[in-house]
Amino acid sequence: MMQIREIVLYSWTGQVRRLPLKLNAVNIITGDSATGKTALTDIIDYCLGSGTCEVPQGRITKTVSWYALLLQVNDFQVFVARQAPEEKAQSSQRVFVKQGRVVGVPEYPEVTPTTNVDGLIGLLSRLLELPDTGNSNLQGIPNYSVTVRHAAFFLYQQQDEIISRQRLFHRQGEPFVSNAIRETLPFFLGAITADDVTAARRIGRLKKRIKDAAKEVADLEAAADRGGARALQLLAEAASAGLTTINSAGGSMASVNAMAELRTILALREAVSVGSGELSIRQIDGAGSSRQLLLEQRENIRRRSKLAQSSLESITTVLADRRNFEREVAEQRARLSFVQLIPDSATDDCPLCGSSVDGHRDEVSGMRDHFASLNQVRQALPAESPRLKGLADSLRREIEECQQAIRENSAQLEAIERASERVRDLALQESVQAAVLGRIDFYLEGVGGDERLRLLKQQLDSLRIELEVAEGQIDSDVIRDRTISILSRLNQLMTSWSNQLPIEHSADPMRLDLKKLQVIVDTPTGPLAMPRIGSGQSWVAYHLLVHMALHEWFAEHGRPVPGFVFFDQPSQVGFPADSEYRDHDAASGDRTTIADTFRFIVDAAERAERPYQIIIAEHADFDEQWFQDCVREKWRNGKALIPEDW
Repeated sequence: MMQIREIVLYSWTGQVRRLPLKLNAVNIITGDSATGKTALTDIIDYCLGSGTCEVPQGRITKTVSWYALLLQVNDFQVFVARQAPEEKAQSSQRVFVKQGRVVGVPEYPEVTPTTNVDGLIGLLSRLLELPDTGNSNLQGIPNYSVTVRHAAFFLYQQQDEIISRQRLFHRQGEPFVSNAIRETLPFFLGAITADDVTAARRIGRLKKRIKDAAKEVADLEAAADRGGARALQLLAEAASAGLTTINSAGGSMASVNAMAELRTILALREAVSVGSGELSIRQIDGAGSSRQLLLEQRENIRRRSKLAQSSLESITTVLADRRNFEREVAEQRARLSFVQLIPDSATDDCPLCGSSVDGHRDEVSGMRDHFASLNQVRQALPAESPRLKGLADSLRREIEECQQAIRENSAQLEAIERASERVRDLALQESVQAAVLGRIDFYLEGVGGDERLRLLKQQLDSLRIELEVAEGQIDSDVIRDRTISILSRLNQLMTSWSNQLPIEHSADPMRLDLKKLQVIVDTPTGPLAMPRIGSGQSWVAYHLLVHMALHEWFAEHGRPVPGFVFFDQPSQVGFPADSEYRDHDAASGDRTTIADTFRFIVDAAERAERPYQIIIAEHADFDEQWFQDCVREKWRNGKALIPEDW
């Protein structure tokens, strides 16, 4: 039996928080709200391999680096630690496991990854001695591997689950979970035995062998072709694939000649086609390499042409600007050429009319200077133009060479593509021929194989007899009857307990409906399902009854389910802490009702023939000694799951 000795947390700085629990007993952790009680189920489930870490975000997730459990499994211990998820991650695959007769709680430096989550689930499932149910082929038995993760549906009643009137089991409302509970609960109850699982897997293997053998027999019978029609058909296929020039479509050839021709085709092909497939592959690979080289060359040519084109455009722009400048200089010079006609004069008299003009000599002098500078510019410009024009001509020749190289490159690529196409056609033809040759080979192998066919039929008959015997050892009707019988005994136990709890219709028989996953009460006026029964305290009581009855059965019959069940705040319909409640209304009926509920849990656990572990996270705190004996820690006045100095 697997139970929890301690819940352990490691901080990022290596501090250790230990929460010890008693085995085979009721363990109550009582405390105020927001102290970490509700997170305990999420921590336990995370350490047992859950897909995601559901620990509420806050102080716990900010301070804890590893979550851990010290498990007691029969007479030895297993320490399981799982690293907290990294920021924005939903889980971690890093798991530390240590096993031994006594392992204790390791120091923080020792806790380093030794396996992953799949390894953890496999280990825990083996420790529970869960048989492999995968690949079974029988109605009523799961055809997938049942693991500790399926057992987890029966281990927890979280705060919002224990009060639910719609859902009875942990995660029942999630997709596919209801079906998984219906399929695995008969197995966990023992209605499906280990022998049933072994027989079911054997039946599955036998059915597969029978299917394979029947197919081979059918293929051999089809290949026998005693009338020769198949031989003629294959010969026609060989002619179509280019393996022979003989045409059997006219029907003039006898089947014996057709078979002889088929043998000849097969023998000749084996003699001449060795390595042809590899040759085609090498040809295709060689063509691919050449094509890649040409593509790289074309890319280089294009880059070179693009660079030359860019340079030519720059030079063309410079030459055009120079021509425009020369034209502008010529126009300016032409307009100013008249100054050459104006004679030099020591006065400001106009050379045409002889009248005096102020500043005349300065203006004429300025125009002469400007005219002289234009002549100098005109003489200087032609010296650079021939070299630029020569460079432009050189670039044009380079661009033309690049264009010619690209045309030649494209022609080579097209030639390679045509050659590759021919090689691919050849490879395709060889593939078609190989398929036809395979059918011919199979046909010739089957012709005259009556002895092999006879032996296969004998083997098939033997397998069918073996299957019939195996199916006689297990019956889905028997499994269903066992399930009904076990549920009947559980129903009797729950009914006998119901008058000890504050439940409506406690005098009427109650039962667990496996199909609906609901508690049904058979009243004198007809059956009532849990959703139709009022009172939150009744709903809590039904959850307690079902899970305690299941775990008493699991423990008594040594079923492969962890030997603990966790109830989160069963008193939530009543009141908070006892002292606070007593100050307000010490004689309240709610206090008495909830105290009776806890007394029932403690008494039922003590009366169990094979005790199991009950863990309760609770706000209430009764002063009665029987209650205080079950309290492991009180989280009030600053004390909580996470120490203040973390």
